[in-house]
Amino acid sequence: MSETEAAPGWLNEKDRGEWQWAASYLSSRCSPSLQGKISFLADSGFSHLVRSIHALESEAEGVKLIERLRNAIRQRRYRLAKGGRKTCSFTLPLETKTTLKSLAKGHKTTETALIQRLIEVAAQAAAEQKEVMRRDAQMAKVTRNARKLTQELDKVRIDETRKQLHHCMKQLARWETFLKEELPELSYEDEAAATALAERRMRVVQEAIDASVAKHEMLSPRSV
Repeated sequence: MSETEAAPGWLNEKDRGEWQWAASYLSSRCSPSLQGKISFLADSGFSHLVRSIHALESEAEGVKLIERLRNAIRQRRYRLAKGGRKTCSFTLPLETKTTLKSLAKGHKTTETALIQRLIEVAAQAAAEQKEVMRRDAQMAKVTRNARKLTQELDKVRIDETRKQLHHCMKQLARWETFLKEELPELSYEDEAAATALAERRMRVVQEAIDASVAKHEMLSPRSV
């Protein structure tokens, strides 16, 4: 880099983030008439940025742009040094201002720190409220799904019961058709055996109903 292209003292070559930011600042804020003086490599090479600055300083408009850049860099450094703080300007009613000052004094802190704390507390409260609303909505969804699943399972039980009842009635009708007469009177022993057989078959029917319900419940996305 020649002497005429010496880097300006206000630009830190070792801070790549800063001079790349400076290059972006110039590219985004220069007028169309100055665009040709900024190298398209200004944001990738420090020497190209320096040449661009010197080229801009050859024009009165460019000098003003560089001065604005220097001010912007100072402000950027200040914000970074303050941990990313940014100045805010707003107007408060006199009574509110007095209350703020009194509260800050009572808490042995600055008005700025107190405002920051109040904002943080409000933000935390808003986040907690949002989380509560999210959980409530989730619980409401779970409740709706559970209620709907219960209704579906009741329908499955009814449908399976009808299916088993139809099967039993068909079997009975087949016997009646085969015998072509009323069912005979049974002895005490035969009646007991028939009752036991009916109970066993009822258990089979109940197991079929339970299996049908369990299968539907397992496959239903609402059971999750």
